[in-house]
Order: sequence, then C-alpha cells, then structure tokens
Amino acid sequence: MSTHRKTDDHHEPDDPDIAQAMRARRQELGLSVLEMAARAGVSEQTWRNYEAGRTQVRGDKQAGVWEALEWEPPIHVAALDGLRAALRGGATSAGPGGAMPIGPGSFGPGFDGPGGFGTAFGVPGYDIPDEAYDPFEGLDAEDLAAQAAADLPVPDWDDIPTVLSEVYSPRLARTLGEDAARCFALGTFLFDMSVAEDLEGLASLPRGAHLGQLDETHIGSTLPQLWLTRYDYEFVFQLRGTARDMTLRLTDAGPASAEPLVRTMADAIVLHDIFNLGGVIADSRGAGIDEDRWEAWVDALSGPDQPAHALIAMGLVPPADAPDHFNNWFAPLPAPFIPDWDGARDGSSPTTAPAAPGDATVTPLRRSH
Repeated sequence: MSTHRKTDDHHEPDDPDIAQAMRARRQELGLSVLEMAARAGVSEQTWRNYEAGRTQVRGDKQAGVWEALEWEPPIHVAALDGLRAALRGGATSAGPGGAMPIGPGSFGPGFDGPGGFGTAFGVPGYDIPDEAYDPFEGLDAEDLAAQAAADLPVPDWDDIPTVLSEVYSPRLARTLGEDAARCFALGTFLFDMSVAEDLEGLASLPRGAHLGQLDETHIGSTLPQLWLTRYDYEFVFQLRGTARDMTLRLTDAGPASAEPLVRTMADAIVLHDIFNLGGVIADSRGAGIDEDRWEAWVDALSGPDQPAHALIAMGLVPPADAPDHFNNWFAPLPAPFIPDWDGARDGSSPTTAPAAPGDATVTPLRRSH
C-alpha cells in the first residue's frame, strides 16, 4: 500500500478500503452507479467492479475517477500534472519548481506538525522512539534503497505508456524497444520532480545560492563537483528546460532520420540522468532494467564516446574551449552523434544517414536488448 496515507479527502488507488470509500463517496454525493460511471467516463459495470473490489482503477482512469469523486488526485497524478502543464506550455501553480509541491501534509498525517517526524528530526533534545527503527531492522543499504524506491509515487511499469503518455515516446520504442521507452518516460517524470524540488530549495535561498547548499539534491550529487558553486537557480532552470525540450523532440513527431538527439553537453548530461533514474527505479520494482541495459540505451542515443560518462568521471579541468568545460555545456557540439533511428533496435545492416550541418558523425549501432 502507498506510504502516503489517506486523510478524509485523500485516497490512493491501492488503499485496502478504497472500494468501500468509493461507494460511500458516491452515496454521499447522491449519485446512482450509472450517474457516477458516466461522470467518471467508465462503464456502469466497470464502476460496479470498483465498488466490489474486483477491479483497481487503471492508471489512465485514475485522474477522471478521482475528479468525479471530488477527491484530491492520487499522489503520482498530482505530481504529473505539473510536468504535463509545462510540456504543453501551460502554467502551473506548484511554485518555482513547477511540479509536485512539497509542504505540510505531503507525506501524510503524523509527519508534520508539533511532535511529528517532519519537524522533530534535528531538534535538540528530541528523543526518537526505538519503535521508529523497527521497519529497518535487518535491512542492509541495498534493501533500504529498494524499499525507498518502492515507496515512490510512480505508476506501475505496465501503466507507463498511458499514465505517462505525454513523456512516452513511440519513436524510442520503435528504435530501442518498449522497455527503453518506458524507462525514459519514468526517468523523465522523476528527473522533473527532482529538479523541481531543487528549484524550490534554491528559490528560498539568497541569490547566488548553489546546489551544494541544499540539504539534499540528486542532480547536484551527479554533476562534477569541480563546478559545484556554479550550479545556481538559473543553471538548474536551464537544465530542466533542456530535459523538457529533449522530451518534446522525442514525443512530438520524433527526430528525423539524420537528426541528433544530443546536441549539447547538457543534453548528454540530462539523457544519462533520465535513464539512470528510470533504470534504477524500474529495476528495483522488478522490471529487469539493470545498469548495462540503460547504459547501452544511452550509448545508442548519445554515441559510443559516452560524453556524459567522461564528464562525470572527469578528474582534471578541461581546456576552456572544450565541450565538457562548464562554460560550454549549453553550446552546440561541433560534431553531434546521430543515432541509427531505423536500425538501432534490431541490429539491422549499417545505414548511412545524409550528412547533417556541421559534419555530424553518423555511426550505425548494433546493440540489441
């Protein structure tokens, strides 16, 4: 069951009493089964199955059903709304980050408020009760990481093409396979949420603050520490824009056969982190997306030179005019890699794409998973 416990007006699709709650809410609204089904956009029999506990509300139906019940949306639906609005060019009221707002009540009753864990940790003299550690007894670091991943408010693997349809790329599915497309969609969703939290944190600090000053930051921990103090609000905002632009290019009409996906070093960084996030979480939930698989997808899209890998593992300051120097991360690459959009998935015979502006490198791929 979701760790985000329901309150009087918040329910999750996997709550054990969700069927009874749906029936009680329909009766409270004074609606018949037929009327409620029509309001939610499902058949009468489907609604009866919901209330009987025979069927859980499918991922792509949850937003409509929860709206019909006049409930707050499920956690992952609420978080996705900010990303969807941004990709559609709309506005969001979720604050500077533009995704899921984090505030009182975000993690359920008992976490915030006087005496709650949300305010008590770190307070001098606060005695954490021994029973608070009971769920973690006997778990090693890997188990703890898997447990934390399982608690994230993300859709089930099979629901990703519908629930995350705005960031799911059919072109990527045709090129690298269904698992790659789902991994990218999940990673994009998580990346946007993570960056949104970083932006919210930076916005609360004085101008010029950087990611190193935040208590927690995923993005800040993956980038080269050499330039840590350069990762300010404007940089993170631009990095988020890079991710959203890449997603639009993959999900709109899809790149042309001779079009590179990674056009800047920032693109390479974002692509690597998106697949990293999606792969780690998907694998923790049994999807079988280990590091070798998602790394191969990154190579297939960004090139065998592994630009993001080289940057992350960098130990020396590169020349000022090098693409991997911080000052040039958002500048066009001199010879961007062009994926084999038509042959990468099945390892078909090599193809040569038409020459692109800037003498782009065209390399046929053989990877297949």
